[in-house]
Amino acid sequence: MRTGPTTESTSQSGGIPLVIYVFALSAFALGFTEFVTIGLVSDIAADLAVGVDQVGAAVAAYALGATIGAPILTALAANWSRKHLLLAAMIVFTIGNFLVGLSGDLMSLLSARFGSGLGHGVFLAVASSAATRLVAPQRAGSAVAVVFGGLTLALAFGVPIGTFLGGVWTWQTIFMGVAICGAIGVVGLALLMPNARDGGEAKDALHNLLALFDRRLLGAAFITVLAYTGSFCLFSYISPLLIEVTGMDAAWVSTMMLVYGVAAAVGNVVSGRMTDRFGPDKAVMIVLIGLAVVLAAIWAAVQSVAAMAVLIAALGALTYAAVPAMQARVIGITERHAPKALAAAAGLNIAGFNSGIALGAVLGGWVVSNYGLTSIAVVGSVAALLGLGFLRLTR
Repeated sequence: MRTGPTTESTSQSGGIPLVIYVFALSAFALGFTEFVTIGLVSDIAADLAVGVDQVGAAVAAYALGATIGAPILTALAANWSRKHLLLAAMIVFTIGNFLVGLSGDLMSLLSARFGSGLGHGVFLAVASSAATRLVAPQRAGSAVAVVFGGLTLALAFGVPIGTFLGGVWTWQTIFMGVAICGAIGVVGLALLMPNARDGGEAKDALHNLLALFDRRLLGAAFITVLAYTGSFCLFSYISPLLIEVTGMDAAWVSTMMLVYGVAAAVGNVVSGRMTDRFGPDKAVMIVLIGLAVVLAAIWAAVQSVAAMAVLIAALGALTYAAVPAMQARVIGITERHAPKALAAAAGLNIAGFNSGIALGAVLGGWVVSNYGLTSIAVVGSVAALLGLGFLRLTR
């Protein structure tokens, strides 16, 4: 049973409401500030007179904020309307980036990054669940894909654009620009988001927190963790793999990252339509099979530059095809078993993506240290197969 906005706030024409594109614009700002930092690490380190490894913690601080904000803060704000919660999240994000731009030392930078990450997690959790309620049920996958399309475009272009802009503007100016984008998102939400009475009661906060421990939701989020562990076990070390094993010139690695990002954007869109057509369960199964096959193929073809170019593009497409399919699956399970905890459950899955990325990087590092670079592809494939097996057990 669907609950939420009245029919007046839901698209009746079968199209995507304009406010969902505002969600996508906001998601682009969220993703851009997360990924742009990677291209600015050296500039920030030099300006603050600290080590590059210390500035690298700014990326982790943001991800930590997103991981905490997505399930926990969203659950605690159960009595807020979706519009007010989205506005609050974007305001926190905007202020956080403004403070990053004003940072004069490492501690203030890390604190501001953590704060803006909290806004990131809450916004994506609420926006992805709200988007499915603003369209007809059969368009839910496409609506989620539009929201995360903004995030995926940020992945595709955030690092190269950040590297370029870092040579033109100061890093502080770039983060101030992100804050301006966030402010535009706030205005768009205020004007276009329906004023529905879709908040719960104060007691729903406890209900939402308890829903996070529902075995079906935890099982769905665990599949997300396994999929992203498998993908990022390899992708976290893609640069040394391409240079040291494939023999690719270092100058071409950034081009491969762009290819990965563009393919990710394509995969995100295709997955939204695939989810609408076949349903979330089958879409997730297709993605997991694809990841397992591609990662195994990378192990087999790692010394071929041409093959690796194709396979890295396929990896990007499948990794981000997972987002709308897995998010729609979690939301569908929640609608059936815990309909008042939609946003919190969506946040749990977003935390699953972030946890998978972190776990993949750690696992990949251990594998590289003990078994060498080529082994990460095999371990990644096994993780994807475990996710597939778990999906089959829990369907």
